[in-house]
Amino acid sequence: MKSQTPTMLDYARSAQNRMAENLGRSAELTCWLVDSYAATLRRSGGPAVRIVASGSSRHAADCARDFMARTLGEQVCVVTPERFMAFDHNYPANAFNVVVSQSGYSTNVLAALDFLHDGGQPAVALTANLGSPVADRADVAVDYGCGLEAVDFVTQGMLTLVEFLMLFSLYGAEAAGTIGQRSLMEGLASVEDAVAAHGACLPAADAFVERHMGDLSRRSPALVVGNGPAWGVAEEAALKFQETLKIAAAPFEGEEFVHGPEMQVAPGHLVFIQDDPAGSPRLARCARVMAQVTPSAWLLTACPAGEPYEVRLPSCADPLCTAIPNLGFFQVVAATVAQATDSWDIHPFLAAHEGELGSKAPGYDEAVAELERRASTSADTARP
Repeated sequence: MKSQTPTMLDYARSAQNRMAENLGRSAELTCWLVDSYAATLRRSGGPAVRIVASGSSRHAADCARDFMARTLGEQVCVVTPERFMAFDHNYPANAFNVVVSQSGYSTNVLAALDFLHDGGQPAVALTANLGSPVADRADVAVDYGCGLEAVDFVTQGMLTLVEFLMLFSLYGAEAAGTIGQRSLMEGLASVEDAVAAHGACLPAADAFVERHMGDLSRRSPALVVGNGPAWGVAEEAALKFQETLKIAAAPFEGEEFVHGPEMQVAPGHLVFIQDDPAGSPRLARCARVMAQVTPSAWLLTACPAGEPYEVRLPSCADPLCTAIPNLGFFQVVAATVAQATDSWDIHPFLAAHEGELGSKAPGYDEAVAELERRASTSADTARP
């Protein structure tokens, strides 16, 4: 009997096992990208790494960027394909460019690869589909280890991409001589600790949703705050709330939030403030004020002080890895609430024009259908 196609919530949970598997084969998984990076180490104008991506892939790069920059000892910038082609291809000069698309069908990513080719530059791509147009058009295409994910709402692919970029930076730094074997092993241990923290975060998310389902199901506007790696989490959380719950949602860094956007907060708004890893008095004060305005304001923290609006999340040995567990929290929240409220479908007025915007290359629908077929019949299923 055929099994049902896994859901977004299934992938939010199975990402834990997938990340653990990828960690166990990290050297093999990253070797192609490390080799491409090592071949550019003598380039003039460096050192720098530029990641060109959209949507969840860009958010994943923002989550990993600080870890990568510290590990590689290089500037790491993250840009959209449009920004890259229009302005940000000149500086930093001669950066090692990596173009990312999980599906491999994003038309703006394909345009960025063509732009690199036209400029005589190497076109290196990360994807979860080596049978896609992105893989065909790249000089080097690397499968980053997402595995089989048969839903449009990127979930397992988001987390595995964050982990992959961190792992790449560790092995890339070793290849460059920036770090030695001891630092490599310590870095791998930090990623492993973050993956374990992700597992601990899942039941915390379940308990949160069970307690606050009434607030979360009202489809109120949401504001998500985070600094450093948590900025990428805020971006992704806002996107997932928009995609799945069909609510207005926006991400902010801490100080950007209190420089204007906080003025819109009213009773009923959802406000998620991610604390800094060591605990930030500034963010704690912000959460305290927001909780007096709306009962749906929460401080996600590893350093709770006993306040009723605090949600305890696990800490990471390396603060720059905190995006991994925090992402798990928001993925479970979005998927669980969407499943409970059946908010997956878009408005009929928009559905009437579906396909006109053309963000995917021809063959995308067929590729998704094939993924769904494989997921419903294969032993390689996301169900834990």
